[in-house]
Amino acid sequence: MLTLRKRVLIIGGGPGGRFSYMTLRRMGEKSLSIVMNEDPTVICSLPYGVGRKLIPGGPEEEVVDLANSDRLPPEIVEDAIRGVVTELDAENHIARGTSTEGPFEIHFEKVLLAPGAVPWLPSVKGLLSDKEGYMRDLTEIMVGSEYVSKEKLAENIFVMRGADDARALDAFAEKSDQAVVVGSGAIGLEVVEALHDRGLAVTLVEALPHLIAAMDMDMAGKVSERLSEWGVSIYKNIQLTEVRSDRVVLSDGTEIKTDGVVFATGVRPNVKLARSAELSIERGIVVNEKMQSSHPDIYVVGDAAQISDAVTGRPILPLIGTLAMRQGLVASANIMGKEMFLPPATVWGLSAIFDLHWGSVGWTEELANTLGIQVFSITLPYHTREKAMVNGKEGLWKVVVSASDEKGLKKGQIIGFQVVIDGESPLFLTERFIDIITRRETVSGLFSHYFVHSPYHNTVEDPYLMLLFAAQEAMAH
Repeated sequence: MLTLRKRVLIIGGGPGGRFSYMTLRRMGEKSLSIVMNEDPTVICSLPYGVGRKLIPGGPEEEVVDLANSDRLPPEIVEDAIRGVVTELDAENHIARGTSTEGPFEIHFEKVLLAPGAVPWLPSVKGLLSDKEGYMRDLTEIMVGSEYVSKEKLAENIFVMRGADDARALDAFAEKSDQAVVVGSGAIGLEVVEALHDRGLAVTLVEALPHLIAAMDMDMAGKVSERLSEWGVSIYKNIQLTEVRSDRVVLSDGTEIKTDGVVFATGVRPNVKLARSAELSIERGIVVNEKMQSSHPDIYVVGDAAQISDAVTGRPILPLIGTLAMRQGLVASANIMGKEMFLPPATVWGLSAIFDLHWGSVGWTEELANTLGIQVFSITLPYHTREKAMVNGKEGLWKVVVSASDEKGLKKGQIIGFQVVIDGESPLFLTERFIDIITRRETVSGLFSHYFVHSPYHNTVEDPYLMLLFAAQEAMAH
């Protein structure tokens, strides 16, 4: 059995784990090991590798070659272990697991835990195979409330979380004519477009009343319209209840013929190791602003880390790769004895479907209403150019505003943002509103946000002033 002694052990090779490794190396740490259970990749790019329109070389183009990466220190080739940690003995500072070379045991001083999240699938008939003897795949999914080896999925049932998932779906797309995608978050919609680009007829099934839970119905409706324009069949407010060899069955009895099914039904934080280490777990693994868990020598970053929402103070799981990297920097600094705190954060997302671009930050109006938070919303048209310009595009943007001083919020505080723009990226608006919302700014604070005008790039109307005026009028009534 391989036995190692390291000052810092990183468990997880996703964005948080890899960035933490890079940061610790830059800070001078030399006694490191990182355990990763699958090929490192840029997860968010994988659907585009399957689609092969933006990434013609396919999913393999997004797999990180550790030996030749220009983003990672060369020492990672020696420090990386391809395997899985199965036990984290926090009291004795020992991690035990199995690699492709056999069992291992690592004695550590500090652990940086970056286990990520696993795909979650509803427990439906026909989902799992009854074959025996699954030992090859080190990755897992969650079916209902149970962790299951991903190898147990029945034939032509897919998820999209890692390089092997993208490879499998890429091969499926090469030989298939039709597919069903379940779930309409960013990954689900990107997979819809990817399979459409490969020539498949695609059907989208969503259990909620409208697509994209991160947006309200009025904004998400624009996305539904675009999908329909491109020939995607949509079933909303309905559940998939059974998978058969050549079709799926919905909760109302509808049968849809298909060659395969992609489940993009969300993820759940991987807390198995945290349980073995007896860490505090709620929605995810509880951490403080230093990314430190309930055990002083164990830090947690990424999708499994539960943090406090900057808007409401409620516990959240942002599930954002770039935020995991920031968390990795914070955790690494504290491991090295340099006190650092995570800046206030919330949830956000940005994507596109058939050249309709959408983004969201913070809370939707629907979710706020569900939780009893009094809000009002403002929706305004958005023009990317002067109306006389032939290359101008149109869209909508929406803000959700607290209507009273309650539940830790200020009257007039902007708690949510949504945008849909045809043909152009709303990246700059989304980033601006991440700052506005996490800093708990009110509508009156919009006056301090300057606006740069260039006829080639935007209209002369200052969007922040237009929003300020509309909000003031709404609050007056």
